Amino acid sequence: MPWYRKLLAHLIFVPNITLGTTTPFLGRPEIFPWTSAYALRKDLRPSVAYLLFAGYLILSFGYYVATGGIFMIGLRSLLALLNASVVFFTVLTVGEDELKYLNRAFWIMFGLNVAVSLMQYFEIFPSFLVRPMNFFIDRWVPTSWESGRGCSGLYAEPSYHAFGVHHYFAYAILLLNVDQKSPKGLVLTALMAIYDMVIVRSLTGLIIMTIYVVSHQNWRKAWKPTLGLLIAFVLALGWYGANNELPRSLEFVYNVFFEERYKDLYEYVMWEGGIRTVSLIGSYPWGIMHPFGWGLGSWPQASITSLLDLGLSEIEVAFFEMYYSPYDGFRPTAFSADLFLETGVVGFALFALAMWPYISPKTMWQNPNTRAVVVLFLFNMIILGTIGDPLPFLFLALAYRRIHPPPSHAPIQLPDTKPSDA
Repeated sequence: MPWYRKLLAHLIFVPNITLGTTTPFLGRPEIFPWTSAYALRKDLRPSVAYLLFAGYLILSFGYYVATGGIFMIGLRSLLALLNASVVFFTVLTVGEDELKYLNRAFWIMFGLNVAVSLMQYFEIFPSFLVRPMNFFIDRWVPTSWESGRGCSGLYAEPSYHAFGVHHYFAYAILLLNVDQKSPKGLVLTALMAIYDMVIVRSLTGLIIMTIYVVSHQNWRKAWKPTLGLLIAFVLALGWYGANNELPRSLEFVYNVFFEERYKDLYEYVMWEGGIRTVSLIGSYPWGIMHPFGWGLGSWPQASITSLLDLGLSEIEVAFFEMYYSPYDGFRPTAFSADLFLETGVVGFALFALAMWPYISPKTMWQNPNTRAVVVLFLFNMIILGTIGDPLPFLFLALAYRRIHPPPSHAPIQLPDTKPSDA
C-alpha cells in the first residue's frame, strides 16, 4: 500500500475544507477532495446501475450548461454528488489488508475529532494552530459556539459535527461488536448521549441520536418501556428547564411541551429549523412536478422557485431573516433532496436503483449494529445531511464489508477443453 494511499485513508474521514480561497462564481465552496483521490485506482469497479446514475448526472449537467447555466456552478454540483458516492464502491473492492488499515485510520480520526472538541469545550486548543484550522475549515472557532451552541470538533459548526460523530459512533459499536442493550452497550450509548448534550449541544445531534437508539429496538417488545422513558425524560426536562439554561437542542423540546409551541408547531419548526427544513419541504414536491429537474446546477434558481411555489415568505424562516433577506439560492441539505431539486424524480430513482442491492439484504437489517448504520445512512440521504459529504457512503460500505466479502476481480478460469490423452 503506497504512502499516499495511507495518508488518504486517514483524510477520507475528515470533514469538508475550504482552503481559504475564493473561486469565481462559487465564493469559498466547502469541498471533500480526498475521496476522489482515494478512488483513483485501476481496480475500481462501480456497478452498472451506478454508472447509469453517473451518466444521467453528466447528461443533466450538460443540459443545464446548454440552456444558459453557469458552467462552474453545474460542475460543482456534479462533482459533489459523484465525489461523495464513488468512495462507496472503492471501499467495496479494497483488499483485506487495506480494509484493516482503513479501520485503524478510523479509530485515529475518531479520537482526534473527540480530542479537538474537548479542547474547544475547555478552551485549551493551542493558539498557534488556530490560523491553520481557519485556512482549511471556514467558520471554525477554537471554543464553543455562542447562543447556546456547542463545539464543532474538526467541523465548521456543531450541526455538521453532529452529522459526522454519530456515524463514527455507530461504526465504532459495530467494529467492537457491542450489543447496544448489554451493560457495556448501554454505558457507551449513555456516554454518547452526554457528549451530545454537553459538547455538541445541537438539535440535529439530538435528533440523530434518537434515530440511532430507535434503530436498535425490537418495537414489538420495546415500545412500552421506551414510551415510559420518554415521558420521564419530558417531565425531568420540564423540572430542570424551568430554572436552568438548556442547550439549544433541549431548549427546542422544552419550548414545544412547556411553552405551548405545540400549538403553532409548523411555524415554530419553520422558524427554528432554518434552511434544512425548508429545503426539504420545497425540493421533494418540485422533483415530482419536474421529473427531470432543471438540470444539474440549477439549484440557485430552482430552490427559490420551489419555496415561492409553496407560498413561504422569508420572514417565516429565521435563517433568511437573520442572514439572507429576501431569499438567496441555496442547495438542499440532503443528498436525495438535491437530486429531486436538480435532476428530478428520475435522478433519484436511478440513485435508489444503484444503492438498493446494498441496503436491502436481510443480513444488513438482522444485525442491530449494521441496521443502525443503514438507518443513519437513509436518514442522512433523505432528511438531514450535507451535500457532498462522503462519510455516510463510507460507513455504509465499511458496514457492508463487515458481513460481505469483496467481489473477486480475478480473471475467469475457463475449463480445460484440450482432449485428454487416451
